[in-house]
Amino acid sequence: MYLLILLILNFSLLNACAVCYGSPDDPITKSLNSAILFLLCTIFFVLSCIIYGIISLMKKSNKIKGV
Repeated sequence: MYLLILLILNFSLLNACAVCYGSPDDPITKSLNSAILFLLCTIFFVLSCIIYGIISLMKKSNKIKGV
């Protein structure tokens, strides 16, 4: 609660990262963009594995039922 009030009253604490306002040719900006892309790919891979597992279980369940 106090942290929220502190952030509302003191806008200088709220700064964007290097990706938002840094120069596009800066190595830090490039590395942060690469890290964001890597994390998005990781999330996509994990979610696709979960979906594949669910679909696989549904197919096996349908085979057992004889549908």
